Amino acid sequence: MAPTAGVDRRASVETARTARLVGGRPLFDLDFGVSMNVRHIQEALTAPQAIAPTTALIASASAPAVPTTAGRTKGVVGYLAAPGQIVSLIVLVLPLLVALYMSFTDWTPTHGSLLNASFVGFDNYSDLLMYDSRFVEAVVRTVLIGAVCLSLEFSLGLGLAVLFLREFRGKAIFFSVLLTPMMILPVVVGYTFWMLFQSNGPINQVITLLAGASYAPAWFRSAPFAIATVIITEVWHWTPVFFLILLSGLNAVPENPVRAAVILGANPRQVFWRVILPILKPVIVVAFVIRAMEVVKLFDEVFMLTRGGPGSSTETISLYIYKLAFNDFQLAYGAAAAFLVLVGTLVLINMMLLPIRDQLLKEHR
Repeated sequence: MAPTAGVDRRASVETARTARLVGGRPLFDLDFGVSMNVRHIQEALTAPQAIAPTTALIASASAPAVPTTAGRTKGVVGYLAAPGQIVSLIVLVLPLLVALYMSFTDWTPTHGSLLNASFVGFDNYSDLLMYDSRFVEAVVRTVLIGAVCLSLEFSLGLGLAVLFLREFRGKAIFFSVLLTPMMILPVVVGYTFWMLFQSNGPINQVITLLAGASYAPAWFRSAPFAIATVIITEVWHWTPVFFLILLSGLNAVPENPVRAAVILGANPRQVFWRVILPILKPVIVVAFVIRAMEVVKLFDEVFMLTRGGPGSSTETISLYIYKLAFNDFQLAYGAAAAFLVLVGTLVLINMMLLPIRDQLLKEHR
């Protein structure tokens, strides 16, 4: 009898544990140490509160999935946005394909329909690269002007950004004033500086008062002075972009590396060049990329200031393509030049992004 009683007792304990897991009620009174009997265990196993959770779980697993409100909303938004996306795709891609086809023909507006134009293959591209010295000079000139402008804009923008890290009286007013130039239309900026640099304009009058009339240059009659006016105008107009981007980056620099460098004995110059600037590297590269794309499209200020003169000494690549297409009506030739500039710009931007490409594409877990 003893072995049988031991087995029954162990079975009772296991059943009690099962009832505790299913029924959710304590099977032992810890205060008095009295265990539940078999009848109570059977009641716990067959209680409605023990069966209901299991039944609900099985029913929920077998029920068909009902679309949530978020899923339905997402589908509706996709259907509503589709027409606009299709129209945008047509507006952007179709003219690009037409221009690409045009660049392989000899079509001009005086030759009738584009469909009747002769296919010349890569002749337009080879002529631009091998025989059109004006195109090559415009590209080189644009790169040089862009390099000078970006260097000056970065230096001035970084200096102003460092200055604005400190508190001083009228900081909010000066901040608004410094951001004003980039909000003005390029055409307005070009016309304003054209008026300022006239022979009898305000700048020459100030130079005459300070140094004499013999030192007042004819800004638009000499190639070096004409290029200088373009650079000054461009730097004044777009330095606020560098200032704003770099100031945002400086405000986001973490304090721990700077404090660690100071504790280790670094002076302010070492902290700036060896700690802060490396942290700002992605911000600086992105700022240069944004402005480089704009410099390649430099047109408005040059058109209003010099029209590319004297001669073609200030003619940028955008202005040259404009003259090809709308002054000389060589639309196919101009389209080929535009696609060469597009390919060159893509290569340049990808080269500029190489130092931070891994950081930008890094997967954040």
